[in-house]
Amino acid sequence: MKRYIIIICLLSFTLFSCNDEFLERPPMDTLTNENFWQSEDHLISAANALYSGLKGKDILNMFESMGESAPWAITTAYRTIGGGNYSTDITQINGIWVSAYYNIGRCNFFLNNYKRATSVSESVRERYAAEAHFFRAYDYWLLTSLFGDVPYITDELNVYSDDVYRGRDEKSVIIDSITTDLERSYRYLPEFIEPASAGFGRISQGAALALLSRIYLYNEKWIMAANAAKRAMSMGYEIYNTGHPSEDYRNLFNFTGRASRVADNRETILAYVYNFDLGEDARTSHNLSRELWVPNDYSRFAPTKSMIETWLTADGQIWDPSSVNTYEDLFENRDPRLKQSILPPNTPWEGKKDGNPNNNDPSVFTYPKLSNDKDGCMTYSGYYLYKYVEPTKVGQVSQDDNDIIFFRYAEVLLNYAEAREQAGQLTQNTLDSTINILRDRVGMVHLNLTSLPAGSDIRTEIRRERRVELFFEGHRYLDIIRWKQGYLLGEDLLGVNRRWLDPDKLAPNILSTLKWKSVDGEQYLVIETGRTFVDPKHYLLSLPFTQMQRNPNLRPNNPGWD
Repeated sequence: MKRYIIIICLLSFTLFSCNDEFLERPPMDTLTNENFWQSEDHLISAANALYSGLKGKDILNMFESMGESAPWAITTAYRTIGGGNYSTDITQINGIWVSAYYNIGRCNFFLNNYKRATSVSESVRERYAAEAHFFRAYDYWLLTSLFGDVPYITDELNVYSDDVYRGRDEKSVIIDSITTDLERSYRYLPEFIEPASAGFGRISQGAALALLSRIYLYNEKWIMAANAAKRAMSMGYEIYNTGHPSEDYRNLFNFTGRASRVADNRETILAYVYNFDLGEDARTSHNLSRELWVPNDYSRFAPTKSMIETWLTADGQIWDPSSVNTYEDLFENRDPRLKQSILPPNTPWEGKKDGNPNNNDPSVFTYPKLSNDKDGCMTYSGYYLYKYVEPTKVGQVSQDDNDIIFFRYAEVLLNYAEAREQAGQLTQNTLDSTINILRDRVGMVHLNLTSLPAGSDIRTEIRRERRVELFFEGHRYLDIIRWKQGYLLGEDLLGVNRRWLDPDKLAPNILSTLKWKSVDGEQYLVIETGRTFVDPKHYLLSLPFTQMQRNPNLRPNNPGWD
């Protein structure tokens, strides 16, 4: 289903009745809560409104900024949260909480009323109820991942409801409940929704199973995570591969392969679908492509040193930064996904003037621009994102309608591999049916249990594969949290190695105006210093100060925040 068709305003059901019998009669020519739940169209309309809870491109604004792979280029609230330097009253924390419970409230309203549509078949009613269970589970997964124990509310609330001042329920109880709901309800959903079809964008069994595998994985239920992933692997999804290893991975994230319009993309399981070509009142869009290559300002996301060093060499070994001497060389003989994720020199682009004064062709990127003179795209890290850029939309403000992917088959494969390894059940066949399929798409050497990169181990390599394959898709921050690697968030954000930069390809004396940090005898461009991570404090966010004021039963706050 095209999102521009299904996203409509849900009727306002916050209706109050009067004691007068006559006034309690619902008007016959107006939709009210009393006469709304009558037809399949009513159910669809109510279910459609739940889809806005996916947030679209905003999921990248939040979780990429909170991580350390490609955060927002200048200080923002979310980057501050990721860096550990925030207080309990920060607005964005309250925003996460309020938004999630608003979405949960709409799901509860639907689930408490949908059976009133008695003229609609049970299978149809339960199909849309399963969508509501999906969205409610998604928001509770998000809340418990960020805050731990939270109030678990499944009923409609009004000002007189006891649950308005409910205390926090144990995370484990919530996880058990939402996964039970999903396990029971997902079979009412269609197994597979064809890409480029009118229904694409709606929840399928594949999407529900992908969410189940993610929830189980995040909560260390390894066998159940593998089982859910395995079920999703039988739903008809496959890796997007047209036989062009130098571009298929990148094209999955631009117009060439976007699943809402391209029938050959059977990898995207669930995406937030946009369409700018509709009328002014119906069009939907975002601004991601332009933000990544802003032609007259700075690139909004900044790939970091730690991310650049994550991609392996072409022969599957750990990359050594001291092995190269130029900016161009760092892209060579690497995992092919590097060149399809980070913009390499001598590539066509729409960022206009780059940092090389000798480059007379603004349609080709040759060297990073390290100063922001508003004439071309500047980078605060020395790198530009290539992944998710649709070049045809860079020149237009907020007219990008590329799909934003929430679940894709690659994540399901990675969930399966990680869960099997954690459960002590990993075999070479597991790797060949998961990670090595992803590597085959780009022509990368296989991961083999008998020939791991020197100095590494299989768990590290599975996690590396997840970071590389799912780079800039909103996963990194929560992966760091669940892997208990929070110290990575407390490290300085750094960019390009000064030694790799040729002064003759940059504005005169620009390097001397920048801030550098010495690491292992090399100087790296500084993006941000002063970050911190306190264990266990920063493994959970603080409860929002505003919510604790309104509901004292939420206290005590998470460890370290009181």
